[in-house]
Amino acid sequence: MTTDVAKIDKKSRRGYLTHSVSKIICDLRLWVLHQVCMVIPTQALCVIACVLGLWTSALAQQPIAPVDFRPFVDGRNWIVRQPLVYTIGVSKDTITVPPGFVTDFASIPQVFHSLLRQNGLYLLPAVVHDYLYWTQSCSRDQSDQILNLGMIENNVPGPQRLAIYGAVRAAGGFAWDANTKDRAAKLIRILPPDRLDIGPNKLWPDYQRELSRAGVLEAPSAVISVSFCARGDLATNDALGTK
Repeated sequence: MTTDVAKIDKKSRRGYLTHSVSKIICDLRLWVLHQVCMVIPTQALCVIACVLGLWTSALAQQPIAPVDFRPFVDGRNWIVRQPLVYTIGVSKDTITVPPGFVTDFASIPQVFHSLLRQNGLYLLPAVVHDYLYWTQSCSRDQSDQILNLGMIENNVPGPQRLAIYGAVRAAGGFAWDANTKDRAAKLIRILPPDRLDIGPNKLWPDYQRELSRAGVLEAPSAVISVSFCARGDLATNDALGTK
């Protein structure tokens, strides 16, 4: 009997050790990627990712369901016309980007914008990231990791995903700081329902200033939960695979 208990206890310790080592390895991979992105040009990141094998093998849920968008006349800014819902992995931690949110992809470096506008695989996680950068309910680090998770779940190819993630880690602070200033200046990015009819020739910067001068307030939106943001603190496999 004592021998059997000892065997079970030994298996438990081995399982705990395996889980701990796995988490350390995942965190180390992300740390290595972060350090590389700070010193290596983005164009070289795909090659480095292939050599190091940095993309995760985590299982993910269904991709983010597509929604309708309406562009401003210049095609640089888009209004989300339907609730855009993202649930992380197998968890119940969900975010809803509300109708009326104006996305400009500014949280993603300019070099990737042509991909975002042409391919829904990239587009939807980028809109979630843009919304997180605007609300700043999650930290910047958490928001960037949630972008990474969203791209995994939307089946963005590993090299492209890591290039986008690396560029965001290196340069996303500019967009984050700009959003902080805009929020302090009482500018809005979530249009009320009665302000969605923008007309055929309207530019977003002009319309945003017009709304500000008129004292228009942002439409209410759902609170982003602490547990949702906390997914951005976990190793990738844990964030996607833990309920």
